[in-house]
Amino acid sequence: MRKITVLFMLVLTLAWAPLAHAQLSFDADFVQDGAYENSWPMKAGDVVSVDIYVSNVLEPGLISMGFKLTYDSSKLEVVEAGTAVDTDNWPAPYLKTDILGEIEMAGVRLGEGLTGLAGNGIRLGTVTFRCISEGTSEFMLLDREGDWFVLFSEDPDNATVLDDDIGAGVLLATIRPPVAGNVNGDASVDLADAILALQFMAKMHQSHVYGNADANGDGVIGMQEVIYILQRVSALR
Repeated sequence: MRKITVLFMLVLTLAWAPLAHAQLSFDADFVQDGAYENSWPMKAGDVVSVDIYVSNVLEPGLISMGFKLTYDSSKLEVVEAGTAVDTDNWPAPYLKTDILGEIEMAGVRLGEGLTGLAGNGIRLGTVTFRCISEGTSEFMLLDREGDWFVLFSEDPDNATVLDDDIGAGVLLATIRPPVAGNVNGDASVDLADAILALQFMAKMHQSHVYGNADANGDGVIGMQEVIYILQRVSALR
């Protein structure tokens, strides 16, 4: 009887214990195609628009969000017209870009019938950068003062806050100089780049092609890049 009682109490304890949530994850999509990148090549003059996403959001979903983004202002500048909170998801937005090297975004789902957003690939906003000086730098997401990643609740005073999931910060991507011949953007030059370049020329490619991998300065990914890549792979360069 004692063993049955102990087992029964253990089952009750597990049933009433709060469920651990999967930690929020944050990602950057530089191609705006739904695939995430953790590095991006840029040279002076290049412009890129990057979507910021959050995933692993459990029901009942987020009713608000807010964060800081940091970047190296000696290498990148924000293009104001291309930087915004996703107002489809966050109808009451907040955006601040007046501090060099820092962007603040926040938003709340206010309005009749609006509840939380749950699941993966929830877009938070978009930032457009122009490269002003080539080099390596970090694009980081940091916690914003206050409680912002909050799950929907009928009782706001007891809502679940997930800001701690950001921790000391999330490295969204490393911005780095482009590599000649690195057509697929993985920072190395190999046969995969030659194949992708040939597919691009034949209009068969399925992946993004990095135009700044141009090897001969003509601004085009073509046969010269294929030859350059094959020479690199065969150690002729």
